[in-house]
Amino acid sequence: MNWKKLMNIDNLKELFIKIKWILSHAKPVIPFLIFTTVISSASSLISVYNTLVSKSLIDSAIGGNTSEVIKYLIIMISITLGMMLLSPITSLLSTHASTKLNQSIQKKLFEHIEYSNWLEQSKFHSVSLLTRITSDVATISSTLLSTIPNIISILVTLLASFSTLIYLAPSIAIIAVFIGPFLVLVSRYFSKKLKVLYKKAQEEDVKYRAFIQESVQNIMIVKAFCMEKINMNRLVQIQDNKYKIAMKNTKLSSMTGLAMSLCSNLAYFTIFCWGALNISTGVTTYGTFTAMLQLYSKVQYPFSSLAAMFPGLISTIAAAERLMELEAIPLEKSSETEIIDFTNPEIAFENVSFEYKKGNKIINDVNLTIPYSETIAFVGPSGEGKTTLIRLILSLINPSNGKVYLKENNKEDTFNRDYRNLISYVPQGNTLFSGTIEDNLRYGNFEATEEEIYEALKNACALDFVNELEDGIKTVIGEKATGISEGQAQRIAIARSFLRKKPILILDEATSALDPETEVKVLKAVKALSHKPTCIIITHRPSALNICHRIIRLEKGHLKEVSKDSILEVATELL
Repeated sequence: MNWKKLMNIDNLKELFIKIKWILSHAKPVIPFLIFTTVISSASSLISVYNTLVSKSLIDSAIGGNTSEVIKYLIIMISITLGMMLLSPITSLLSTHASTKLNQSIQKKLFEHIEYSNWLEQSKFHSVSLLTRITSDVATISSTLLSTIPNIISILVTLLASFSTLIYLAPSIAIIAVFIGPFLVLVSRYFSKKLKVLYKKAQEEDVKYRAFIQESVQNIMIVKAFCMEKINMNRLVQIQDNKYKIAMKNTKLSSMTGLAMSLCSNLAYFTIFCWGALNISTGVTTYGTFTAMLQLYSKVQYPFSSLAAMFPGLISTIAAAERLMELEAIPLEKSSETEIIDFTNPEIAFENVSFEYKKGNKIINDVNLTIPYSETIAFVGPSGEGKTTLIRLILSLINPSNGKVYLKENNKEDTFNRDYRNLISYVPQGNTLFSGTIEDNLRYGNFEATEEEIYEALKNACALDFVNELEDGIKTVIGEKATGISEGQAQRIAIARSFLRKKPILILDEATSALDPETEVKVLKAVKALSHKPTCIIITHRPSALNICHRIIRLEKGHLKEVSKDSILEVATELL
């Protein structure tokens, strides 16, 4: 029993943390929340008052009092017109607040992802990140802007209606109070299951979107491996799972609604019979009878509404959990002290080890110094850690042991995200964005002049083919550089790195898609760069190795310098 109590306390603490997190993101729309809460509460009171006006109107009409009928008609018309005029104003404010709140939360989450630890972030599928930033944020926004004001409005309606109902018919008020909590308990029972279903539905939606996205992005591979039929079977399987979850969700919601409707309608029928019998015996008036029915509805409405809100609130808590998981991703390390202004830095590895999984070292006790302006190549079998070395320099990952740092004269500092500003990087594969060629080039340097852009294209052997395009650098390329070849995309990526003009240049298989003649020209351009950067190359091609001062072979986590005399032998082994 004590254990259960402890669990309940822990659950309440967790719930409080999630609610606190949700409310902390409501700060940009607090004025709107206050305004809508006040308006909703006022509307609730007016609605209850309108019930009494309706009672008086009916009784006056039955009693033949024309002047009273006209008075109450004017009051009802005034209330109706006032509510009609208020509706578009609240609608505009609601759209404003909803948009601002969505953008505010999405901006915070996107910023956190942008600055988060790359290795931890990569554990989430990109579609999962997208779903959380869109769907889950929308769920929370809806709760903040609609549910919270509605709950307060409902409570005001409940208090006002119950007080009035006690005044008119105490026995009916007692019936309403007993039925209401029962409805909430019924909904609470089902809402526990709905929370589980919400998470399953979101996870299945991530699988669905991820499957569609990856299939479309890799359509060439799908076709080349004749996977169309298998992909269709997978799609049907995922859709079947989504259908089953949707049906379970609907069944639970329907059962909740059925239980609430049964209890509510039974009570309503009892009141209706009671009122009809009292009218027939002259105990009550018809106006009082209609007012009681309306007030009963207004007393039951808060309970049924709160019960109906439980699934939505549970979904919101589940959404908050998913978003809190994103915020729990640790941020990248930055300089603990003032950032050092390095001009011609050396790169140093000191007793560096790294493991993606515990006990499986990719890099093992590496020591290496790369002087400024040196061109160095990392070679070795695939999967031996060459790209891992690059990730360490880029501070995408941090050493498990040892340190990677910059030094110049008497200055030194450990590599972190602040020093990426010293690096130009050309990664493996196609890394261009959809947009114009110029947009992609300016990603390297937004302040670049047109003259500098064309010089970078020329050095990357890309100027000729760009000039042949109908719109030149204004040519729009699609996702994954659709519209140009792989080699052309690679040359634009190289030109982008040239525009950056940083003291460290990293080329990770950057010329793999180029023909030998073009590759030699690009490598000569690298060697002739005016700012003479330190150049780190990962390659298997002899022509790239020929421009290097040193060649470092990486195998089984250790480094070994390879002499230039054996370069062809090394290249042959790697091919």
